[in-house]
Amino acid sequence: MVAEKLRILVIGAGVNGSVCAARLFERGVDVTLLARGSRFAAIQGGGVVIENPFSRKRTVAKVRVIGELSPADIYDYILVVVRRNQVAELLPALAANGSPNVVFMNNNLLGPGEIVAALGSQRPMLGFVFAGGKRDGEIIRAIGPFDHSFVRTPFGEIDGTITPRLKRLVALLNQVGLRAKTTTHIVDYLATHAAGVAAFAPLALKHKADLKALASSAEDVKLAAAALRETFPVLKALGHRIVPTGQQIVAVMPAFVLAFLLRRFFNSKFGEVGGGWHVQQAPDEMQALADDLRAEVVRSGLRAPALRRLLGINY
Repeated sequence: MVAEKLRILVIGAGVNGSVCAARLFERGVDVTLLARGSRFAAIQGGGVVIENPFSRKRTVAKVRVIGELSPADIYDYILVVVRRNQVAELLPALAANGSPNVVFMNNNLLGPGEIVAALGSQRPMLGFVFAGGKRDGEIIRAIGPFDHSFVRTPFGEIDGTITPRLKRLVALLNQVGLRAKTTTHIVDYLATHAAGVAAFAPLALKHKADLKALASSAEDVKLAAAALRETFPVLKALGHRIVPTGQQIVAVMPAFVLAFLLRRFFNSKFGEVGGGWHVQQAPDEMQALADDLRAEVVRSGLRAPALRRLLGINY
């Protein structure tokens, strides 16, 4: 059980929103989940159903669910766990609501400018997600969060400071088994991750989200490896750090080794669950991330031949 009493709203009832809400609920947190349409009806009737695709273990969490956010419905933290291209439509309702801490847990290559313009600079925070998988009817098939994992999901303030509200959020997440940490470089982390996803998204879409089919194409794997390497100089040219710093090994790794590792990932069950399923269910987000990366490559002014080929950018 969690000692501190906080009121939490999770917006988004896909894989990660459902996983977050269920874990908070199971550990005694006052949590509400915002869902819409058939997803709202399914959760209202049968709760949040999560199944591990490896062990087939299934849990059911009877989380409170609402269909919309009213201006007067105030929470200590609102966790916005939706696709990158769904954020904009939520901003007016979030701007009208008075909750002080709004945490955006999304892929984000372009930075927080749109969010700050809508909510101001004081309310928003940034973070990332804990699980991977897909929604299969009323069932969320997901891996993660891993209670004993050494890897922790970063959360941070836009300006890089470590504030009491950030520490409070991260402490809560860790208490419920959602492994989290504070970071002073959350904007850079999100940009690094989103660029990496965008560097293979067009190829995953080309192969209809079948990563094993992608792995079987030597030419496409080679292109994915080259494009991934080129994201780092593009990010640096735009003023970003590469976060986590360990990812910079990709830039110096022999190309054939990187291609081998990517092929192994594409062929793995983990790759299917953590990558292929997401592409399958969110082709709109994959396209949006590719569009974002295209804009950033052009803005960087770098040659980046693999990225330009991948994204269809003229020299």
